[in-house]
Amino acid sequence: MNKYIKGCLTFTAIIVLLLTLMIGWFLWSSNSRIKQAEIDGIAFSKECDSVNIITEQPEIQFAKFKKNELTFLKFQILRNGKFIHDTVIKNGKFNPDNLRINIPYKTFFKTDTIVVTTKNRLQYYISGYHHYAYLHYGMFGYLGSHDCRFSDQSIINNDQYSNNVLIREKGWLNPEISKHIKKISILDSAEYYGFAKNCKIKIEDAERILKEKRKNQVFRTTTINGIEAGPKDSYYLFGEETESGTRPNDVVPRNLKYYVVKINCATGEYKRYQNYPFDN
Repeated sequence: MNKYIKGCLTFTAIIVLLLTLMIGWFLWSSNSRIKQAEIDGIAFSKECDSVNIITEQPEIQFAKFKKNELTFLKFQILRNGKFIHDTVIKNGKFNPDNLRINIPYKTFFKTDTIVVTTKNRLQYYISGYHHYAYLHYGMFGYLGSHDCRFSDQSIINNDQYSNNVLIREKGWLNPEISKHIKKISILDSAEYYGFAKNCKIKIEDAERILKEKRKNQVFRTTTINGIEAGPKDSYYLFGEETESGTRPNDVVPRNLKYYVVKINCATGEYKRYQNYPFDN
């Protein structure tokens, strides 16, 4: 083997060795950054969660409300079991067409509950505001730094939300009773079917009762919303959209109305509301 070939092989071996070392170092470094991010994520989250004052004035949205139901809004802070800082916002300061508004308190405690009351006496208890650690990443992964950011997640009337939406039919008319009622969504299939399994009225029974009661009515859609589990009575919840005075070939439905149907899980009693929860 001449010196030229031997030199080329040696040079190639060195290059391969260097590339192997670089790839190995990159993989080790990347894995190390991932592990460090997991450790820091826990530590920094505790640090950010220690922020006790909310200064972001969170935005809330309204869903399925009529305009005249939002011409009067009352905000209160519930702190240590007492209501403080009553703030009333009337039409003129709030545009019902926008269906969103910022909470009118520049600061409040993380442990406070914000209570919103609409013109038609529906109440919403909003809590769970907090901050979380946002880890910084670059081209090569975790950079080892972070900042604390405000979380849009909140608890509204005992339900967890990823954004602050006040839904009309989920408002409370009597909080002292409603706060003890748990809503089990059909999306939580394991809990939904587990609860229904122990009910005297089974899911198929409730669906049969629903079909029997809707005889001679023209229906557009039916949805299964879940279960309302209360300390005394529990109910299957269904949603219905109905239309009357239409022909089968009508493209645009006329006289479309939405109803909520409750069927007692123990007795099969059927209740149907057009303006739920106002006429229950």
